[in-house]
This record gives sequence, structure tokens and C-alpha cells, in this order.
Amino acid sequence: MHFEHNFDDMPIIKDLKFKHHTRILCWETQESEDELLDFLGLSPYRIMKYLTLAPKQGKEYLGLRACLKILHLDLDVLYNENGKPYLPATNEISITHSHGIVAVGLSDMPLGIDLEKSRPKKILNIKDKFIRKDEYDWIKNYPEHLTEYLHIIWGLKECLYKLNGGNLWNFLHHYRIEEFDLNEESIIVCWISDETKSRKYFGHYKMIGDFYLTWVLDYE
Repeated sequence: MHFEHNFDDMPIIKDLKFKHHTRILCWETQESEDELLDFLGLSPYRIMKYLTLAPKQGKEYLGLRACLKILHLDLDVLYNENGKPYLPATNEISITHSHGIVAVGLSDMPLGIDLEKSRPKKILNIKDKFIRKDEYDWIKNYPEHLTEYLHIIWGLKECLYKLNGGNLWNFLHHYRIEEFDLNEESIIVCWISDETKSRKYFGHYKMIGDFYLTWVLDYE
């Protein structure tokens, strides 16, 4: 059976071009796996890779391949020893999945992206696992926006974790977010620190329906 599909049919929910150097594509995997496979026309090697994956991971893999096809990048995503994805090209890449949505970020500079569905009850339950005292000291000044700040900070720390290749994993000790305005134009100062040094990064966020999209860039 053949399914008629073209780029215009694909359920792209956000194609974000950030300045001149970064693009983030968010795509909702609504199609069946047969439709996706027909659209992609995978090589035998990629078909074999897909067949080795569990159903959820298989659908995410097809979604990733669809994003890369739309981005005109017919490349295999590779992973270093820390599990950080990279491309055999000059582009930097970051990948995230959430509730049937796949997001792929490409940039001329190192980046981490994260996509999180709004779940106020859950984020309140886990806030002590990732919010530092110095962060809460300013967050508590905005009680009416508490869950929004928590979602964004969680996402930014996930981005820092990905950007750093998973080398520093403690969200309380190694990652810090400075106070910022709830404005999608805000540039959010973020820090990764270890026992000997600290380094500054710059984060951003955007709401996509009831999802929080966050990304952090390394400008150095």
C-alpha cells in the first residue's frame, strides 16, 4: 500500500529559526508507522536499525528521521562515549522527545534542547530535586508563576546536561539558573560548575501549546 505524503502534509507544529545560526523543528508523530516508513523510504541499513528497536523507540526513530529529511540532512546520527548525539557534518545537533512530539535542534554552535509537557502537579512534587536555595530565593517572589518557572528551569537544566554530554549530572550542585523574566524574548543566564571552575551559557524558552521548549547555546 502506498500513502501519498509530501512535506506540506507533515505535522510540523513549530519550525523555529533563531537568529542566523540555530533552527529547531518540532514535529508530532501522528502518522502510523507504515505511513512514516513510506514517507521516509529508509535504506536497508536503517530499516534493520528500526526493526531492532522497541515500539516506542522505533516510532521516535522514525520521527527523528522524518525531521532530518525535512531539514535536508540525510545523515546518520552518531553518539559519543557519553551518549551525546552528533552528526558527521559541521552542524551541532540536539534531540528531545515528549508525548509523541520529536524536536531536533541544529546550530553552528553547541546546543542542548528540551521539550516538556506542562504537568504542574508533577513539577511541584519534584522541585526539591532540582531547585537550589539561591534559585528559590528569587522564584518565591513570583508565587503566581511558580510552576512556569519550575518547568522552564527544569528544561534549561536538562539542556545543560545534554550540552555538557552528561558529564555533570547533579541538577542541584552543578547547574544554576539566574533570575529571568517570563518573556519569550528573554536571554537566560545559565551556569555549569564543577569543583574548579564555572562557565556561563545562554538559555531561551518558548511555549508550544502546553509544552515548554527550552534551548541553551554555547557561544564561546
